[in-house]
Amino acid sequence: MTKQTTLFAKSVLMSYKPKENPIEFSHEAWSTMPSPGEQIGTLSIPSIDLAYPVLQGTHDNELKHGIGHFAGSMFPGQAGHVLLSGHRDTTFRALEHLEIGDEITFTTPYGDFVYKTTEFKVMPADDRTVNVPTDYETLTLTTCYPFSFIGNAPDRFVVYTELIQSPLETNTASK
Repeated sequence: MTKQTTLFAKSVLMSYKPKENPIEFSHEAWSTMPSPGEQIGTLSIPSIDLAYPVLQGTHDNELKHGIGHFAGSMFPGQAGHVLLSGHRDTTFRALEHLEIGDEITFTTPYGDFVYKTTEFKVMPADDRTVNVPTDYETLTLTTCYPFSFIGNAPDRFVVYTELIQSPLETNTASK
């Protein structure tokens, strides 16, 4: 057996495990993609006394522990559509008292992103038009509706906002 054959046989018999490095984008905020269930920030709405952690993902496990960031939507500071969801009977129960013009602060490792509520809509639960990309930064909150419904709610309560303050100079909006 030659040296090359021995080395080849060794490489075939030894299992190969690629080094799993996190995806990094060093030129922007959120240079590393958060893992499912990882806390990415805190959402607070002082006008309705709401403050909860925001976790990556919107599956039951994440929503049991806070507000979920919809995988595939942007993160604050990425100049796109940030989509968050929460349960109507826990984290987002107080959304029914939210008013146009109320401020929402999303505190992240990059600083506080402040949004102002601009519109509310009630949409059918199967309507997927809420999850669309935008070429400007916006935050959308969704929860089941009606708030007092028992069981699987037929609709979704949607809160639309506009960015009014960003800790990142390049994305700062004026008030």
